[in-house]
Amino acid sequence: MSNENNPVKIYDNVKALLERAEKIAKEHGIIVGRVSRNAPSSISEEGGIVVFDVDPEVYFSDFSDIAKGGSYLAVVDIKTGEIVSLRVIEVIREDLLSQLKLPEFTSSLPRPEASGLLTRTRIKAKPLLAYNPRSNIVSVADYVIEPQSPIIKPTKADTVQKILGLPTEGVFLGYVTIGDKPIFDGLVPLYLPLKAFYQHVLVLGTTGSGKTTLLKNMISSIYSCFNYECSEKHEKPSIVIIDPNKDYVHLPLKPIWEKTFGVDWDTEYELINKLIDKIKRPRGLVIILPITQHVINRLLTEETTWVKALRIIVNDYFETTYKNIIERVGGKIKTYDIEIIEESTDSRKLRYGLIKLEIAYNTQETDSIELFIIPYGFRFAEMTPREFIELNPFFTQQARDALYRILLRLEKDGIRFNTLSELYDAIQEARVARKKNIGINLDPRRTRVYELINSFAIHKATLDNIIRQIGSMVDTGFFDIEIPTSREDKYLPEPCIEYLLEKHHEIFKSYPIVLDLEYLQENSPSDPRQAISIAAFRILNRIFLWKLVKARQKEVTQPVLIFIDEAHRFFPSHGGSRDEYIEHVSGMIDRIARLGRARRLGIVFSTHSPKDVHDIILQLTNTKIILRMDKSTISSLDIPSEYKDFIIKAGDRSGLIKTHAFRLGYTTFRTTLPLAGHYDLSAIHIG
Repeated sequence: MSNENNPVKIYDNVKALLERAEKIAKEHGIIVGRVSRNAPSSISEEGGIVVFDVDPEVYFSDFSDIAKGGSYLAVVDIKTGEIVSLRVIEVIREDLLSQLKLPEFTSSLPRPEASGLLTRTRIKAKPLLAYNPRSNIVSVADYVIEPQSPIIKPTKADTVQKILGLPTEGVFLGYVTIGDKPIFDGLVPLYLPLKAFYQHVLVLGTTGSGKTTLLKNMISSIYSCFNYECSEKHEKPSIVIIDPNKDYVHLPLKPIWEKTFGVDWDTEYELINKLIDKIKRPRGLVIILPITQHVINRLLTEETTWVKALRIIVNDYFETTYKNIIERVGGKIKTYDIEIIEESTDSRKLRYGLIKLEIAYNTQETDSIELFIIPYGFRFAEMTPREFIELNPFFTQQARDALYRILLRLEKDGIRFNTLSELYDAIQEARVARKKNIGINLDPRRTRVYELINSFAIHKATLDNIIRQIGSMVDTGFFDIEIPTSREDKYLPEPCIEYLLEKHHEIFKSYPIVLDLEYLQENSPSDPRQAISIAAFRILNRIFLWKLVKARQKEVTQPVLIFIDEAHRFFPSHGGSRDEYIEHVSGMIDRIARLGRARRLGIVFSTHSPKDVHDIILQLTNTKIILRMDKSTISSLDIPSEYKDFIIKAGDRSGLIKTHAFRLGYTTFRTTLPLAGHYDLSAIHIG
């Protein structure tokens, strides 16, 4: 008889396989049961089913991890030795009377009997992925699981990550959960590979669901180079934050963790203590501070020097933005110093203030923090016609074309207006002169503007849009900011963003770059929506063009990740009279996002609802993170039905991630308490 048909040989082989499975199971987890011998395992085109029983002592001691709908477990298949992930799809509990097929007692209210609950729990699960620990290969579990194969609760984080098809490195998001609860006592951290950010991310959730906390934890992880390669070859990304609400300027400060009702704080502290020495909040920031003429008029009442002027501006910002907050969160400023610095570039100067401060908290902790404050404003005379036209998305297309032709012809004629106000006055005067059919003879520059408007036969409605939009740009106070100084360069120059990026690691210590748009809203008398849009789009375009130019010059640049909070304020959905603006802006972000993928430029959008932002944002973001949302807002996200109820009921900081970077496409997770400064400013203000 051949060995193949020898029953003894076959038995010995199967016994060896069973022993191997037991050994692998004990190496990677705790055995909680075995695939049933009296219920079949199966596989079909729709997938497989595994049935197993759990003893009562295991069930009652570890119910939350092994016997909840959607729970994850694993089975070591006897024939392959592979560890196969399982998702629980059904849990069946029966009283002893039910299993014995006996009728209940005749009494209408029988006395409870503990012995009746000491029955085995039957669980049905769906196999997902198979991990071969010998070859380190993960594949689809497309075969039937053998009876008696050991079921395990995994005890190794990397094993769970492998069998669930999750990345083992990347930017830290939180911990994998079943519902709100981290699986296996917070064993499994969740990472999103850095390359997924270059295909863009959308974070969605209602107010208070934890969007800002999640973004700050992601920023802290990136800044700390935690669990992703960060070397000369794989350079550390530069982080740029578009901040419309002053939520991110306090990142370097100590976070406050306040207990809230219904949260297991022992678990929360245990999870965050795993990270506290690995993910560090930034020890400084680079703050791009939009300045308006209103700020200058408020702070500078007499002639001064550039150094004194910048010192006054920087000190005022620190006093109003940091000092009170530090004191209200239990801190005290020990030392505080401002240095004014001027860096020279090929074509422009970069003037900024550097604040160095020491903070002592009432917990006996101390902090050393650095803040680079870069005053930001526009200088019309330094802009090309194309740059100026692209600055304002509120121009109609006809106005955009006509104004570009005027500015281009003026440039060819050698005619330059020193300030935007001068151009505005010239175009407005030309409109009046054309209406009254009179000439302009006082200023040859204005005469030339009048001639060009007539020769181009610009329609009245188009001219009105040009005047209205240029006038609103003047009203922002964001152009041609004049410092009361006797020097010739009395206008605040637009800082060189390209230089800032090129020297970000060397001079500015890789600190996150924050564009504080709330400061602009507080100090601009015009429509705040227009002012912040102009500033944000200018920064986005300059970063993109810098990447583009460097790529054409065959120069390698560091990755750049741009976080845009409240994205609906910049990229709204269709509607009303703003359709032309919306289409222009969507075209811009489409160009930046699509070309940015090849140049390591990633954008993270954050907003309340998918209905609030333009469809192009939904199309461009390959990764979507969905925190708690209303039922009416999730229909456009194509979410599997089994996750919809969870999203509606999810607790704070819990959510679902949908991404191509995961083998299974989806997983639920919970981010930790904030790892960087995060406060309810209104509550702090009230005290």
